[in-house]
Amino acid sequence: MKIRNARLSPAMVIAMIALFVTLGGSAFAVTSADRASTRGKLNLRFGKLIDRDTTPFDGTYEFAVGHAICAKGERVISGGIRQKAGGAGVIPHISTVESGPVPSKRGWYVSMSSDLGGAARQDFLVVVNCERK
Repeated sequence: MKIRNARLSPAMVIAMIALFVTLGGSAFAVTSADRASTRGKLNLRFGKLIDRDTTPFDGTYEFAVGHAICAKGERVISGGIRQKAGGAGVIPHISTVESGPVPSKRGWYVSMSSDLGGAARQDFLVVVNCERK
């Protein structure tokens, strides 16, 4: 019986690398889940939009802006815009221009382009998810 040379093929090397990367990712996910249990309490905070548009559906779009602020001792995790109850998906005549955190003010800022004639005030809320440590 003759013993073959123990060289690995390139395909086997790639498969082994993929195996170790996959196992490493699973280990990272388990340790991340452990850290998630040490997080502080999460709270939703809401803010209003100010819609400067005066005439609905006239083709002239004005800015609707708003922000929501975390309480003292909380930090911003995420945020965005929320349509109030009764909304059904896509609403024409309004679109989000900009949305993002404002860390210096512990809040979330939203800017929209509106042709709703001021109705964005009643239809939308700015939302920020805050963590208290």
